[in-house]
Formats: sequence, C-alpha cells, structure tokens
Amino acid sequence: MHRRWLRASLPGVLAGFMVGSLGSGGCTPSGTQEAAQAVADPALQQLLQHVPADTPYALISMGGGGMRDFMAKIYGPLAPMMKQAETTFAGVDLQRELGLADDKYALLKAVVDEFKGKLSVDGMAELGLDIDARFAFYGIGMLPAMRWQLRDPAALRGTLERIQTNAGTRFPLGKLGEVEYWQISGNGYEGAVAIVGDQLVAGVAPAAQRDKVFALLLGSERPARHLGSSEVFQQMLVDHGLAKISAGFIDARIIAEAFLGEGDALNRDTLAAISPSLATKWPDIDDNCKQEIRSLVALAPRMVVGTEQIDGNGFSGKFVLELRPDVAQDLKAMRASVPGLDSAHTDGAVLAMGAGLDMERALAYVADKAAAITAMPYTCPDLADLNRAASEVPANLKDLPAPLQKARGFGFVAEDVKLAGFLPSDVKGYTVVASGDTQGLLGLLRALPLFTTHAFTDDGTVTTLTDGAIPFLTNVSYGARAGQGVVFAVGGGSKERVGELLGAAAQTDPPLMVAVYDMGRMGDLMGQAMGSLGSNPPEMQALLDFYKAFGAVTYDVRAGDRGIIMNTKMTLR
Repeated sequence: MHRRWLRASLPGVLAGFMVGSLGSGGCTPSGTQEAAQAVADPALQQLLQHVPADTPYALISMGGGGMRDFMAKIYGPLAPMMKQAETTFAGVDLQRELGLADDKYALLKAVVDEFKGKLSVDGMAELGLDIDARFAFYGIGMLPAMRWQLRDPAALRGTLERIQTNAGTRFPLGKLGEVEYWQISGNGYEGAVAIVGDQLVAGVAPAAQRDKVFALLLGSERPARHLGSSEVFQQMLVDHGLAKISAGFIDARIIAEAFLGEGDALNRDTLAAISPSLATKWPDIDDNCKQEIRSLVALAPRMVVGTEQIDGNGFSGKFVLELRPDVAQDLKAMRASVPGLDSAHTDGAVLAMGAGLDMERALAYVADKAAAITAMPYTCPDLADLNRAASEVPANLKDLPAPLQKARGFGFVAEDVKLAGFLPSDVKGYTVVASGDTQGLLGLLRALPLFTTHAFTDDGTVTTLTDGAIPFLTNVSYGARAGQGVVFAVGGGSKERVGELLGAAAQTDPPLMVAVYDMGRMGDLMGQAMGSLGSNPPEMQALLDFYKAFGAVTYDVRAGDRGIIMNTKMTLR
C-alpha cells in the first residue's frame, strides 16, 4: 500500500470520529430529474444566478415543504413565553444593563416595539416577510451574503421607515449604480442592506473590496459561473436526496485553495483583504506543501446539510461529512453493534444515548496511519504538529486501560421515569456496555462495593437484586456474556430485558452514535419537580409550557459509503 496514502488517512479518520453525519441516496434517474427541476425553477434561479459557483459555503431554501405549518405550531406556545418576557423586563433598565448609548437604545426599542405581537406567521407577513420564502445564505468570496424573497417589499419598506421614525434616526444611505442601499460601517468593514426587486439583500465587505463585492451583492454584476448552472451543485442534490426543501454545504477544498493563495480569484482576493498577513505568506508556500495540504483536505472534502421534511408534525434533515471513498469504507469496518441501541428500543424513550465503535480495530487503524506518517513525515512546516502527534501515538495507545482497548460501545435508555416529589419513584430502562474483553470489564466492576457481595460472571446468568440494594431503584437486574458485554436493567420486566439484550443478534448497519430526548416529557418532569419544591415562577412555567409543544428529538449517526451521516428528527405534539 502506498505510504503517502497511508499517512494521509489518519487525520481524516480522526476528523470522522469527531464530526457526526449518515448514509446517502443513490444517483437515480428520478433523483436526477427532481434535482434538475428544482434548480430550473425560475423563482429559485432568481436567487441562484447571484450565487458564485465557487462559493465556499451556501444554504439554499427551495421554498418547498411546510415551514408555515411548522412555525404556526411553534408560535402558539411561544406567545405566552414572549408575553412573560415582556412582563419580566418591564421594570428593568435595559439601557443601563446593556450599556447602550441613547441612540443605540432608541433603535433597539423601536425594533422590539415594531415586532411586538407579530411573532406569528400572519404577523411576519404584515411586516412584509414570508417564512415560506426561498432564500440563499452564501459567500461572496469568503464574505457572508444573503438574498431573501419577500412577501411584500412595500410593507417591509414601511416597517423600516416606522423603525427609523420611532427611533428618531435615519439609516445612512449608499448608492451603487442605480441601486440605493442602507449602509453600515465600522472597523474597516462596510455592510449593505437593500430591497432589490422582491428580495431583501444583505452582505459585508472590507472597505478595499466594497465596490467589487457590492456589485455582485446588489446585482449590478452577475458571477460568470453561478449555482443555477453548476453541475456540481445539482449532483450534490442528487447524491444526498436534498432537492425538495433546503440544501447547503461547506466546501473545504475551495476554502483550502484560497488559504493557499490559489483557486477562485474572488475567494483569494477577499481572503487577502480580510487577512493581509496571510497573503504575504503565499509566495513562500511551495508546491510540495500545497499538495500535502490538499491530500489532507481530500480526506473530508465537504460538509452537506439539508432538510427532508418540515410541516406541522415536525422536522427531519441530515448532515453529511463526505469522506474519501476508501476512508469511508475503513470507517464502516469499525462499526460495532451495541444491543438495544436501535430505533426499536430508543423510540418512545424519555432519554437515550449511546455509541458504537470497535476500539480494537479503530486503534489499530490509528496506529497504522501514525506509523506511516512517522516513517514518511510531512515536509510542510505547517504540518509539523501532525508529525509530532503521530510520533506520540504509540505511547498514548500503550497507556490506555486494557478494557478500553477492547471496548465496542455503550447504550443508556431511560424508557420511563416517575417522580415522588423531586425524587424518582419508578424508573424503567437499561444500560449496556459492549466489550470484547468481558472479563476485564467485570474486573473493574467487581471492585465496586455492590458487587463484592453479589456474583458477577459472564456466562449469561441474569441476577436480580433485592429492592433497596440501590437507593430509589427497584427491580434491578444484571448479567454479562463473554465477548458481548454487560447489561443492567431497572423497572418492571428487568430480568427479561437483560436476557433479551444479552441474546440480541448483531445489527447489520449499527449506528456510530444515537441521542434521543423527549422535550415534552422532560418538561413534564421538570415542572413536577419544581412544583414539589413549592417554587415555580411564571417565567419558568412559560418555558416549561413551551417545552411541552415538542416531542422526541433524535440524532442518529451512521457510517455510509459517502461518509458519516447524521439523520436528525424533531416531532411536534
């Protein structure tokens, strides 16, 4: 195996372990057609034609889905909380607390007063805004920009006029060609906010780049290549099935080229304006150094994000950290199945979390890549820290406890919790620790006082403790099976649950990580606990009522052929 390939893989797999994301869709004819239709939509093209094809980052809303229904569901429980906040701050001298000058405070107060009572779908429409609108957040070079389609441009102009009148101020104006914009200046940067046609436009630029950036921002110039005609962008929508509601990305390759003084001229020039000291180093970066940095970036070239569903029932979306294909396959080989860490067991839980990774394989992989780097170090001075870290890997791995080196993951699931006052009266759930070294794990557990008087073997025997052995918990059972791990369960049916999990078949596509929490049920428990203490202030009650509008929130991270994919979902009650 090529040594440079080996040494290039370590940083990527380490990044993969730290950043979460899952599985992708295939390139089907229907997916290709759907993406082409979405991008070709004339209303969306009005946005995309202003977004440079080589932008380092972008988030595009196609205007689909049910954002209106979603926000209408949120605004209901939000209104009492906002009213309570108004009451709470009514007697507070906010100007003094925030340390604002008179003119700044007057402007803040005018904005707050204008939005008061309008935090609803219809209220935002009254201001001229549309929460279902298409929008684009993106980079003009490295600089942030936004274009947002408006429901009523005249109404928004009226909103801004009232704010200025009530604040006793006028926003400074600038002009570029025929376009007039509100101007913001400070610390060597200039910002522009304008209503251009039916779009609200905003962006920022270093003073030296103002005319060049604002020409693209305000539409007096168009990028030679834009996202509306980008095959790369359209293929991204196809690959990840994100052509319906929203999709975005951060492209590490484009960013890296700018930092190397290469690539798109606009990206490079805006970065030089932001950081002149960085630009002075570009002539000293030799070709070998550039190639080494590019090889690292290629390990995890792009982060993709998107929305798959949003309506009155909730939200679902995904984050994808794309990995180089061989690195993605290596990561898939490190997956480990943890009994009970699956949707059949975590759906409906109050709280669940866990992770699965074959540490023995993962550590061997890290050691292999570190050895390759040590044998052929990077020559680029900026990568010296990576060389040093690789040289320290053998000693660091040697210091890891033996049971940890054989670990495969853990799972914790609280299926139900009942309180007596603020103390638990009835708890149902389980904890699993998966390991290839069950004896080593039991050796650690036998050091605990509880197990000095209770047998703990790894032959699959299930033991049930007498009630009271662990304070506040009843029906506690435990067991272990060689080569699989240890299971603790509490609550009704705990003995059967331990036996089921110890005998569970391995999953074919186990998750790398799962986290689930039911906001509504947790809000109920928090309210009960606060009530038992005799103290439940109105602002806390308003917050708890807001929590109760939500159901389960789920994060499911898996290793796929394209990289690491995190599917996320939030339900509304």
